Amino acid sequence: MDTRFHVSNKENFERLLEDENLTILRKDICRHMLKGNENDFYDITDFNRSHVGNMNHTNELVNRITIELHNLGWHTFLGFGGTGLYIYSGDELPQGVY
Repeated sequence: MDTRFHVSNKENFERLLEDENLTILRKDICRHMLKGNENDFYDITDFNRSHVGNMNHTNELVNRITIELHNLGWHTFLGFGGTGLYIYSGDELPQGVY
């Protein structure tokens, strides 16, 4: 078992969980992007239900990821009332965005 889970480290568990959730979100978004369909959105609510359980916290993680994506040259748009993240390369919004 990972030494991060030693009882003496339990005060850091909240931060460790945030780091883990951020890692999972990055991987999920990378898989989504590798599918190559910029007209499709990443479902933020699915991620929240599966991993975080707190939409406010999930939105904070998504905000961090969108900054990273912008730094890599991608554009983003939150659709569907903030529950769908579009990631696209062009200057025009993807088809089906609302």
